[in-house]
Amino acid sequence: MSTPPRTAIVVLSYNGLEDTRKCLASLHAAIRPDVLPLLVDNGSTDGTSEMVGREFPWCRILRVAVNRGPIAGNNAGIEAALDAGAEWIVLLNNDTTVDPALIDLLMQAAAAHPEFDVLQPVIYFMDNPDVVMTDGCNFNLRGSLGFFDRQVVEVTRSHPPKVAEVDLVNGCCMMIRAAMVRRIGLFDEAYFMYHDESDLCLRVTESGGRLGVIDHGLIWHKGSATSKMTGKKSIRYLDARNLWYLLRKHSGATRRGRSYVGSFAAYFRYMYFWYCAEHEAGNNASATAVIDGIVDGLLGRRGPYVPGPRLLVGPVRLLFELARRRPRAALRGASFR
Repeated sequence: MSTPPRTAIVVLSYNGLEDTRKCLASLHAAIRPDVLPLLVDNGSTDGTSEMVGREFPWCRILRVAVNRGPIAGNNAGIEAALDAGAEWIVLLNNDTTVDPALIDLLMQAAAAHPEFDVLQPVIYFMDNPDVVMTDGCNFNLRGSLGFFDRQVVEVTRSHPPKVAEVDLVNGCCMMIRAAMVRRIGLFDEAYFMYHDESDLCLRVTESGGRLGVIDHGLIWHKGSATSKMTGKKSIRYLDARNLWYLLRKHSGATRRGRSYVGSFAAYFRYMYFWYCAEHEAGNNASATAVIDGIVDGLLGRRGPYVPGPRLLVGPVRLLFELARRRPRAALRGASFR
């Protein structure tokens, strides 16, 4: 009988053959005898599974016949890792490359800081490899203009790694204790995508667990430090809809001092900011997507974004347009994502 892996690495891919090839090529040097690498092919039609089987025979492949969204794909990978008996599960986006010491340092941090149930390394931009994309994040701080406030984690490369406690980690690379997953459950598929990792992190905290970022930069994530934050309809919609669901599900997420009423007041201010930002950038469809997301959040709708007529869109738009016609202060100093 084979020995269960200490760690499983779940890489999710959907029609991302070249990204997946680059990710697995970098990941190979991080694999150890007690590590199970698992590629979840989430309904790809571009030959991803065949490429992985041919070029990366050391990587186990889990084929998901029908793509029901990235959350469902990640859940399939987590369940496979749990079935294999892994103690820790690393979730890794396929549009990343990794340092060869990724698993070694995460496991060293876990051993040195057993009070933490979720760990993340510092993450850099792939196109700007010395620029931090994500380190620490705190959620819904009292006095904040937004919801996601950066907590700087200095890359000091300590041995064993130091860990900075945070509220949220980035889903593009996070390691979670299998026992914690069994306690709190899988990702909530009602989100479809976006803010699902925030929900998981809040559930960890609510169950008595802790989350942290280690003081090592070990991941490079595809994207540019100068990329625009506006013009993405599906992101604006899912941000609006799922943030409402997140706040409702976690009773306003008031742990950091903002009241229940204050949290929802901040929600509408935050959405108004994005509505204005999209309008001022000339992205009227994305501005409409913000309102669609608010309405669908209020009505409890789930799934992917389907543009089209909705009840209540008119009144919400009217309120936002009336507010736009009044002098307003810019939302400076907030951390939006």
